Amino acid sequence: MSKVVHGGNLDELSRIYKLNKENLIDFSANINPLGVNIKVKEAIINALDEIERYPDITYYNLKLAISEFEKINYNNLILGNGAAEIIFNLVRAINPKKVLIPGPTFGEYEEAVLSVGSNIEYYYLKENNNWMIDEDIINHINEDIDMIFICNPNNPTGILTDKEVIINIAKKALSTNTILVIDESFLDFVRDGESYSVINLLKEYNNIFIIKSMTKLFAIPGIRIGYGMCENKEIINKMELVSVPWNINILAEKATLEAIKDKEYINRTISYIQKEKNYLYKELNKFNDIKVFNPSVNFIMFKIINNIDLKLELMKENIIIRSCNNYIGLNDSYYRVAVRTREENDKLIMALKNAIN
Repeated sequence: MSKVVHGGNLDELSRIYKLNKENLIDFSANINPLGVNIKVKEAIINALDEIERYPDITYYNLKLAISEFEKINYNNLILGNGAAEIIFNLVRAINPKKVLIPGPTFGEYEEAVLSVGSNIEYYYLKENNNWMIDEDIINHINEDIDMIFICNPNNPTGILTDKEVIINIAKKALSTNTILVIDESFLDFVRDGESYSVINLLKEYNNIFIIKSMTKLFAIPGIRIGYGMCENKEIINKMELVSVPWNINILAEKATLEAIKDKEYINRTISYIQKEKNYLYKELNKFNDIKVFNPSVNFIMFKIINNIDLKLELMKENIIIRSCNNYIGLNDSYYRVAVRTREENDKLIMALKNAIN
């Protein structure tokens, strides 16, 4: 397997296709369109005076703040240099023999599993079922499956899995001694997202491990911060053994401490995303040559009917979108776009009209 390709690779694209990076509008990376909170920027600037010393190796203040933010026990939290490090450290710590992964979904799960030589069984999501995870996934869970990954909401489809479905999966996984990994990195963008979260199930199911990313919601992917939550201390201890010390730099630490304090910014983000997501979904649905999948989050996946390289065509308009052809179960006709500002969303719609016509 080749390295997973993500969105946001503007330097590479601008060099290959001779584009002016400053003119590009990036719809390929699913980052909060409101941008970095000014208070977070100030915290980063003020933290520059502290880079001459090491961060606290225990990250006591940071872990305490996140545990209060998520309403979990301090000891049930482990930090990572982005959600990706949490994924890789979890897999390396457990070293599962066989892992169940839905497809299509976030490619880092597959890459992490293959990096330790583990086997993968795929649970293929179906377009005619709106890419939903159904109860029949339980039939794939047995004593041979050591770990299951579920991204909720799923990336790239944007589809939410009902909490009752996850509870039934967790029950079956508990009976087969299988670790259930739930990636809730995009759930903070969803209105009433807490009703889908399984954080409140951690005490009851010590086989559940939850992954969260701070970078998407707070628009700080450049400084990398993520974390995992689990009641199973054995899993946390094994992960700590494979984690490198000082994996969170002091700029990321101070930015996170400031970001999670601002509830007004979080609520404003959720409202903004809801409005612009609905607008962009409605506009995309006006195209006869595009099949749009109803999203729950800050990105939209769609399928183009006619045979054009839409990513290449839109680059001519200085717009970058995400081709989904490297996701399991998808091909060149599927694309994903982030929800951005109204002005940028309108530019995308206009560029699509030019490209398709």
